Amino acid sequence: MPDMGQRYWAFISYSHADSRWAEWLHRQLEAYAVPRRLVGQPTSAGPAPARFRPVFKDMEELGAAPDLSERLRSALSQSAWLIVVCSPAAAKSRWVDEEIRQFKRLHGEARVLAVITGGEPFASDDPDRAALECLPAALRSHMAAEAIIEAARLEPVAADLRPGRGSRRLALLKLLSGMLGIDLGQLVQRDARRRNRQLLALTGASLAAAAVLGALAVAALVERNEAVAQRGQAEGLIEFMIGDLKSKLEPAGRLDALDAVGARALTYYAAQQSHGLDAASLGRRARVLQLLGEIRDRRGDLDAALRLFKEAAASTGELLRRHPNDPQRIYDHAQSVFWVGYMASRRGQDDEALRAYQDYERLADQLVRIDPNNADWRAEVDYADWDVGSVLLDEGRADEAAASFQRALSIGSDLARRAPADRDRQFNLGQNDAWLADAEYYRGRLDPALADRMAERAIYARLIQQNPSDAAATLALAVNRCAVARILIAKGLVREAIAALKTSKNDMDRLIAAAPDDAHYKDLAGPNLILLGQAYLQAGDLGDAETIAREASDKAEFLVRKDPTVTDWQGPRLGGARVLLIQIAAARAGTRAGQVAALAPAAREAGRLAALARPGRDNLLGVDAAAAAALLAGDHASLTGDAAAAKASWTAAKGLLDRAQAGGLPENDRSRVLLRQLDYRLRLSHPPIGSTPGERALTPRPDYTSASKGIDYRW
Repeated sequence: MPDMGQRYWAFISYSHADSRWAEWLHRQLEAYAVPRRLVGQPTSAGPAPARFRPVFKDMEELGAAPDLSERLRSALSQSAWLIVVCSPAAAKSRWVDEEIRQFKRLHGEARVLAVITGGEPFASDDPDRAALECLPAALRSHMAAEAIIEAARLEPVAADLRPGRGSRRLALLKLLSGMLGIDLGQLVQRDARRRNRQLLALTGASLAAAAVLGALAVAALVERNEAVAQRGQAEGLIEFMIGDLKSKLEPAGRLDALDAVGARALTYYAAQQSHGLDAASLGRRARVLQLLGEIRDRRGDLDAALRLFKEAAASTGELLRRHPNDPQRIYDHAQSVFWVGYMASRRGQDDEALRAYQDYERLADQLVRIDPNNADWRAEVDYADWDVGSVLLDEGRADEAAASFQRALSIGSDLARRAPADRDRQFNLGQNDAWLADAEYYRGRLDPALADRMAERAIYARLIQQNPSDAAATLALAVNRCAVARILIAKGLVREAIAALKTSKNDMDRLIAAAPDDAHYKDLAGPNLILLGQAYLQAGDLGDAETIAREASDKAEFLVRKDPTVTDWQGPRLGGARVLLIQIAAARAGTRAGQVAALAPAAREAGRLAALARPGRDNLLGVDAAAAAALLAGDHASLTGDAAAAKASWTAAKGLLDRAQAGGLPENDRSRVLLRQLDYRLRLSHPPIGSTPGERALTPRPDYTSASKGIDYRW
């Protein structure tokens, strides 16, 4: 307990509009285990405790008190610290302001801390931005004796929970460093060391399990009877490995530990082959193969992943042939079929992917026919509908895709409603919204697409609030922000899109830093970076555009070194970054002579990307990169006097976009912008000079070939 007869370590003051933040803060503060070496050390409120319990939050502590004001004053007087949840709602709350005033009268200003969840500090200094003020008046002003000195500005110690301002963990540690009276950097280091020890302990336990499996494999060869008894123990460890252990190690980026344990499990099964494996063991072996395939995929080794998935499919297919009506065998084979289809999709083999996904859908429907009330089987139909819809969308069949996604959303909504505490059901509902948003976007329905994306975002935000370490929800939220930015750009809101993309990039950077071997994160970061670079270019921020484009290029080169056969990495990731760099250099040059030099690499890149581009809706990013490269190559030919080569290059670029059905996309989508640019060039027989096409009138110049003025590439 704190000193001075105080009952509470902290009093959380908040507006009820911020109750979810207050609840999160209450849980985190009371759950935080103070590093052992700091326990008992002196603080301004007494010796540091092992945990900061209790923390006062009025809705939980007051109940139905007959005198609310008196109980609040009593709690304030018995609290060592005041923590204010700051937002525009809190700034307008007279109760929050009064709680701050009373605490300062009782304890002074030194033990008042703030957590910013929205708005802007001191925005009220500007009358036009006053509505954004997040600090209550009593918090941003000094207090002398019994009165608040409104004119005496005070900048409180504040942790920042606003998006893009750092992690929630860092904000929590900033509060705790103030309460413990130690430097934030020291506490962060101690916290990181403790988390690493916990992860190492978990990893050690998993590797110990692998060692047990290895020992059991040897025992199985020597003592058959003993092996029968031990097999149950080994199989239990394997179930743990492909379930609970995977869920703990994968978000932490420990692919190495999962890989080691998976390899040991396969060694165990190889040793058991001479004794024969029953159906349950063969099913578990297939799941181990799928786990190892996932790891290979995450590491960027798609060939090895596909081999493992096909081996698993052969095993589950044989089991299903033996037991065609066994739900477990149907389920196991459905998973194998999905993974084989997923790998085909990753390699751009859409016909093969669609066949596999439709087979997966057939198996999922069979499961529901066997047991219509089984929520897990209904969820499989939900997933299968996503997958089939995704390929239909890739093929430009947006209406059919939307129907598939609507069916999935209906199932997902019902499952989430029936299990509000089930994290996976809620997460999957967010994915339902995401897929439907994509279909709406491709149908040119921007407002419904944006509404679906915001519904998706709200789900991930709740999951992250409940568990800040939820890496999958953090990744999905980053992808969501990128998708929202694309919609904003299509609406002409470029600056708003840049803000969303910067926040998305920050989230991606944290995930990549936590799991540097995970190629999946770098792959998903690519479209975000390229779209951000394009938005900066469109806004005229050439320096920022170049910095982002170079980062995109570096990440793409990393992926290509991992596996040069992956078309998406060679095409839209690496090619998209290179084309963007050429476009930025041409925009920066500004003059005809400078642009000739800047555009010189475009022809070579155009040839490389044309060989990679699959001219379909499924590969719009790749088609855009190839078309943009061909456009720039045509500009170079035109600037150097080769009109025939220029026209051929522009015509080829337009053909790529036409075959990808880019004309049906929203007006300001990148593909539509490229089509307009190509139309200008083919109509004028040269690139438009000076003004940005589509924003101001075009002014064809008869003396084009001798003009010194450059082409505007800020699009």
